[in-house]
Amino acid sequence: MRTAVAAALLLIATSAFAASDFDAVVANVIKTYGGEAAWKKVTSIHETGTVDSPMSGSGKTTRDWSRDHKLRVDIQYATNHEVRDLDGAKGTRNGTEVTGMGLDAMVLQWARLAIPAMLIEHRAELKDLGLKEGLRVIEIPLSPTMSVMAAIDPKTGHIVRSGSEGKGMQFVTEYHDYRTSGGLLFAWSEENFAQGMRTGATTLATIDVK
Repeated sequence: MRTAVAAALLLIATSAFAASDFDAVVANVIKTYGGEAAWKKVTSIHETGTVDSPMSGSGKTTRDWSRDHKLRVDIQYATNHEVRDLDGAKGTRNGTEVTGMGLDAMVLQWARLAIPAMLIEHRAELKDLGLKEGLRVIEIPLSPTMSVMAAIDPKTGHIVRSGSEGKGMQFVTEYHDYRTSGGLLFAWSEENFAQGMRTGATTLATIDVK
């Protein structure tokens, strides 16, 4: 799984680094995004913005992330309305329970929306995948079958790309427009891909942290 996602990201590790160097990279990312103490206090994140989907067109969205493995994504398109809810190990789409790849996608999106928090929570399990094309790759194991990979710009400490995989489905997100909210750094623009195909972009208008 790790090799497949790394290949999809074009970020296969090419060299090894000392543990102390890896620790410094992780610490710099966490510091850049607001610091460990601040992220540990975060219980929820509420975001609003717009989405652009090749299949459904443009729409308005709200995203509610909660540290206790809850995520609600509400998207109102011109002709349809989509609501995805994750509550622990259970997920629904427009009120209908989802399993398999659909549920994995929700779990992985929950993790990708707060990668700095994942770096802190899973610090002991992080894996150094090395350097490729100037980006340092960190694997964040979420479970025995799921991981998120974060591609870091060593100069800025920014997470510029992430990749994840669940039951054969590969997801990649590219991040842009870094600004702070509530003392924490966020990417206010995202572009998403599944199986190498562009699935849409999100531009955030507000981010509220509690």
